[in-house]
Amino acid sequence: MNIFELLTKIPRRIIFLTIFVAIAVPLIIPIGMPVNVMPKSEQVYRAVDSLGPQSRPILISCDFDPQSMPELYPMLVALLRHCFARDIKVILMALWPQGPGMAELALSEVPPEFNKEYGRDYAFLGYKFGVTAVLLGMGESMRGVFPLDYYGTPLDSIEILDDVRSYDGLSLVITLSTGDPGWRQWLLFAQSRYAVRLGVGVTAVIAADVYPYVETGQVIGLLAGMKGASEYEIMVQQGGYSEGIRRAAHGMDAQSLGHLLIMVFIVLGNIGYFVIRRKK
Repeated sequence: MNIFELLTKIPRRIIFLTIFVAIAVPLIIPIGMPVNVMPKSEQVYRAVDSLGPQSRPILISCDFDPQSMPELYPMLVALLRHCFARDIKVILMALWPQGPGMAELALSEVPPEFNKEYGRDYAFLGYKFGVTAVLLGMGESMRGVFPLDYYGTPLDSIEILDDVRSYDGLSLVITLSTGDPGWRQWLLFAQSRYAVRLGVGVTAVIAADVYPYVETGQVIGLLAGMKGASEYEIMVQQGGYSEGIRRAAHGMDAQSLGHLLIMVFIVLGNIGYFVIRRKK
């Protein structure tokens, strides 16, 4: 058996083992592969970066579940780091019942890095059932929809919500969405009805559906999948705002190396096949 025949008969165990090593190693020892920042991701970053301590708060809606964590949770962490580094006040909420768990996980991690205090620097409204009523109701009276925060505290007792009565009290809304309810409902009921400045972060498979609304200006920017999350992490780091763990960037190292090896095996197999066929 010559080398070209071997290329067409590489044992699957070797292929699986090689790809496993290629994916596992970057997760343990980050490679730091270069990340090209796309304009739509940069638009979200610039919108947040233009704000400061005197700006109205940002609302981040955690509309995802644990299945989407690899793509959307790093976006949430990077956004919180960016906001807290610039002393921007943040309000969190969720349209998914699993969303509060994602928000609490991030709030247990990020605020201590910047010595931020609940009620003064950030607040968490929690989850409320009935997406249409919630989003339309918040446009009229946020306290009518959320009389209490996630922990049972009246909104009137939370300092950063003193001047937030509706969407007019917000600088920006960003939804991190994995499906319905999510970015479509925010676009339909908040942006179209109340002219909310809306940024969107979604899983990669949904990104193509959001692009047209970025082009029309209804969505100010888009973070698409793990790549979008890694781009935001890179911009936050380059801006000097945080040196924290960049989960999405590490994930992109593993994903890119895994895809590269798959391509190499495909090329090698085809080389062996065409050389053998030519000889025959």
